[in-house]
Amino acid sequence: MAKFKPAGKKAKSSAAPAGGIPCLILLFLAMALVILFLVYFMKYASR
Repeated sequence: MAKFKPAGKKAKSSAAPAGGIPCLILLFLAMALVILFLVYFMKYASR
């Protein structure tokens, strides 16, 4: 028979989302800059 260990709380799992928030902010800002650049480029490329 297999021996099962009782599930305990993992301390490392609570620290992982804290590092993901700045990464999401940077990704969002980068996407916004790319979109604004494309809008600006398409606006003046049609002239």
